[in-house]
Amino acid sequence: MDRQWNIINDEKDIEYVLTRFGHFHDSCIKEVKYMSGSFVNEDCSMKPFDDLSQVHMIIQRQNIEHSVIEIVFEGVERFNLVPAREGYDSVIFHLHMKKKDNRIYVADEIVDIDEFAQNSDWLTWIRAKSAKWREVNQYIGDSLVYIHRD
Repeated sequence: MDRQWNIINDEKDIEYVLTRFGHFHDSCIKEVKYMSGSFVNEDCSMKPFDDLSQVHMIIQRQNIEHSVIEIVFEGVERFNLVPAREGYDSVIFHLHMKKKDNRIYVADEIVDIDEFAQNSDWLTWIRAKSAKWREVNQYIGDSLVYIHRD
C-alpha cells in the first residue's frame, strides 16, 4: 500500500506528526537506509558527489493506531546513529523534532539543538534540509522493509 507523503514545512507540521504519533513514546527505530548519490560504474568510473544525501527511517510505536511511520530526510548534513549498548534497550520515550535556520532537527532525546553535536557519544540525531513522512502501518513487525529487490 503506497501512502501519500506529507511534507514537514513548519512547526505546525512538526506538532501534527508528533501529536499523531504520541511524541513517539514507546517507539524504536526499526530500520535506516542512507543513500549518498555517489557510485562506481561497471567500467570503474566514479560519480563521487553526494548529491542525494537521503536517510530513510522506519520508526515503530507500541500502539495499535498510528503504529509505524516512514520518514525521509533529504539534504542530510549530519546523521549520528548511536545503537543501544549491549544489555540496554533502545526505547524512545520522546522524540525531539524542531525546525531551526531552515533545517529539520530530530533526536531520540529532548536535548537543546545547539547541544546535539557535543552529545554525539550517546545521542542519535539528524540535521537535514527537508523531511517528509507517511504512515505505513503495514510495516509493523520484524520483516525487513529496506531490502534489495531485483
